[in-house]
Amino acid sequence: MEKYNYDIVIIGGGAGGLAAAVCLSKKLRKYGGKYRTAVIEKEEKCGRKLLATGNGKCNLTNRNMSPEYYNRSGREFLSPILAKYKTDKLLSFFSSMGMQFRHDSAGRVYPYSGTSSDVLNVLLMNARMYGTDIHCAVNIERIENISGGFRLFSKKAVYTCRKLIIAAGGKVQPNLGSRGASYSFAKMLGLKTEPLFPALAPIPCSDRDLGIVKGVRVPCSVSLTADGRSVHTETGELQLNGDNISGICVFQLSRYSNEFFTLGTVNGERAEQIKVIADLMPSYTQSDTEKMLLSQCKRYFDLPISEMFTGILNRKLGEFLCKRAGIDTNDHMSTLTLSDIEHIAELVKSCVFAPKGISSYNAAQVTAGGISLSQINRDMSCKKHGDVYIVGEALDVDGICGGYNLHFAFVSGIIAGNACADSLKGERNDTH
Repeated sequence: MEKYNYDIVIIGGGAGGLAAAVCLSKKLRKYGGKYRTAVIEKEEKCGRKLLATGNGKCNLTNRNMSPEYYNRSGREFLSPILAKYKTDKLLSFFSSMGMQFRHDSAGRVYPYSGTSSDVLNVLLMNARMYGTDIHCAVNIERIENISGGFRLFSKKAVYTCRKLIIAAGGKVQPNLGSRGASYSFAKMLGLKTEPLFPALAPIPCSDRDLGIVKGVRVPCSVSLTADGRSVHTETGELQLNGDNISGICVFQLSRYSNEFFTLGTVNGERAEQIKVIADLMPSYTQSDTEKMLLSQCKRYFDLPISEMFTGILNRKLGEFLCKRAGIDTNDHMSTLTLSDIEHIAELVKSCVFAPKGISSYNAAQVTAGGISLSQINRDMSCKKHGDVYIVGEALDVDGICGGYNLHFAFVSGIIAGNACADSLKGERNDTH
C-alpha cells in the first residue's frame, strides 16, 4: 500500500476544494519552507459538478449578493462573510488568474468565454503551478485523528497530514460524484449534521391530469402555500411535465416543498398541507381574464371550446383548464354559461398543483441541510477539531438559483485556504 505525507490534504476537487488549494499553496509559497499540499478527488477527473453548472456556462456568482438569498439558518453565519467577500472580491480572485467575466440583466456572472471548463482549468492550472499535488480516482473511506494530524485511508493508499480541508460536496447529483461523503467524514469526526434534503429541483406532483400538458411552458407567477398561507412567490417560466413541475421559478420553491416532506415543516414551522398555485396570466386581473374569454366566446361562438384560448394561452393548457372545470372541449363555445367562464378564469388565475413527495436527488442542484454551522468558526475551521476545515455544500448553507451556491463554495474555500496556510506559519515544518 502506497503512503503519502502532506502538510495539508483537501478532500474534494470541486469548486471549494480547488479554490482552497489555490489560496493555501500560493500563500505557503510566500511563507517559504517546503510545505506539501494535495487535493484528493474520488472521481477520475476534478470538477465534474462544476463543469455542469449553469448549463455548462458556470454561473459563478451574482452581482446582487446578500445573506437574504440563502436559507434562514445560515444567514447569521454568512452575514460577516458576505460583507467581507462580496462579488467584486471573488471576481478579483479569478481575475488575478487571468479570467474575464460578463453578467446578464439578473446579475448572474459568467466567465467571458461562456464555458465552465475555463473556470475549472484556471483553478487547476494555478493549484498545480503553486505546487499542489492532484490525486484523482482515490476514494477516502476512513479518517483517523492521530497525534499531530490525521491519517486518511483509501483502498490503495494511506495519506498522513497535519491539516485537513473537507470539500467533498453534498448529496445531490450523485452521477457527478456527490454521494454524501462529507457527512460520513463528519460522523467519523464526531460532528453533527442537520437533516438533508434536495433543493433547487423539480417538484413531483400527484395531479393525474399533468399528462395533458406535458412539455408545455408558460410564463407565470407561482406561489407555495402552507395550510393556506403564502410562503414564497416567484415569477418565471413554469415547465409542466408528466409527473412534476419545473423551471427556475419552481426550483426556488422546491426547498420549502422538500423541507415539508422531510421534516413536516415549512420555514421551520409545522404544516399539514402544501400547495403550489400558479397565476398563468399575471399581467391580467381575474375580471380582465373573464372579459377576454367572454369576448372569445362571442367572437367564435360556433367553434369548439378547445379553440377558446387561441391567441391567449397554449392550446394544451386551455384544454387542461377546461377539463379541470369539468367542461367538454368538443362542445361549442355557445354552450358556455357565464358561470363556466368565471370558473375557467378562476383556474387561469389560480391553477393548483399538489406536491406529492421529495424531489429527486439526481435532478436537484444543491443539498439543503448539512454539517451544522454551530460547530464551525467563520474561518471555516471546526470548533471541535481546530486543524479541520469544512467548506462548500457540505455545510448547512444553501442559496437560491443565480450563482449563490457557487459563490459560497468558492468563498468558503478561499477563507479556509488562507486560514489553513496562516495556521501553519510559525509551526515547525517537519515530516511525519
